[in-house]
Amino acid sequence: MKNKILILTSSFDKTVDYIIKKFDKSNFIRVNIDELNNYQISVTNINGFQINLETKFLKIENLFEQVTSIYYRKLFLPSLDEYESKYHTYMQKEIYSFISGLVDSFDGKVLTTPSILRKVENKIYQLKNATDLEFLLPKSLISNDYEKANNFNIEKIIAKPLSTGKLTSSTVSNSNIVNDNINNISLSPTYFQTYIPKDYELRVTVIEDIFYCVKIIANDKIDWRKNAEDNIYELIDTPKIIKSQCKLFMETCNIKFGAFDYIVYNNQYYFLECNPNGQWLWLELKLGLDISTSLVRFLND
Repeated sequence: MKNKILILTSSFDKTVDYIIKKFDKSNFIRVNIDELNNYQISVTNINGFQINLETKFLKIENLFEQVTSIYYRKLFLPSLDEYESKYHTYMQKEIYSFISGLVDSFDGKVLTTPSILRKVENKIYQLKNATDLEFLLPKSLISNDYEKANNFNIEKIIAKPLSTGKLTSSTVSNSNIVNDNINNISLSPTYFQTYIPKDYELRVTVIEDIFYCVKIIANDKIDWRKNAEDNIYELIDTPKIIKSQCKLFMETCNIKFGAFDYIVYNNQYYFLECNPNGQWLWLELKLGLDISTSLVRFLND
């Protein structure tokens, strides 16, 4: 009988620690990909397609017959230091292909499949969608052409990460003001945006049709993540235009979860990005929200 949520994550994922502690831990099967060597996972078609999972403490045959849904968190790959460095890239690709293939082959509910995440996390894909949907956006340039980048650099601009996915490090890259001439980007395409002054920012966490809209007043006017502990957070009603845009974006991208970032200036809402695998725990803890309850309920339905 299907009754468990499979969580693919890392050993240091505090959000998953929190979920398993808050809810009945027997409802979850947790696999820490950075400790893959502690799991024996087999995919076979000998007696029909099935996946078997074994550890020191449990043995599960035909894993997908036990699983109601999958919560696919950020993948952090194992350390490969014991292997020659020339094999690392190959091994990392094989591990990622193995795990993403498992998830993409599941016919039930997944938050969110790797194949969809790969597409939606891409900033070029997001920029096209937001432009096509006629969202209000900062002027943007993604390029490896330093001449075009320097021509774009006439106004005050910021450089921000092009990729949100992290496979081997927990380091978070931030947005920064560009103060110098731009060079050496021919092999490092970079995302540039005009700087928009802000009255405040919004982090909108959406689980299907449930919205948690948090107003953020930050000391750092470039990136609120840099000194997040000093920010002021307030749960507010989701503005109608934000709710409409988030729903439209999620329908277009075929996602059921999204963490949206907006800048608000002169009562105008500037869309920045959607993280389809974004963090939410710190908001739940700071404001006493029930995001985890909505998320687990969604996965159990």
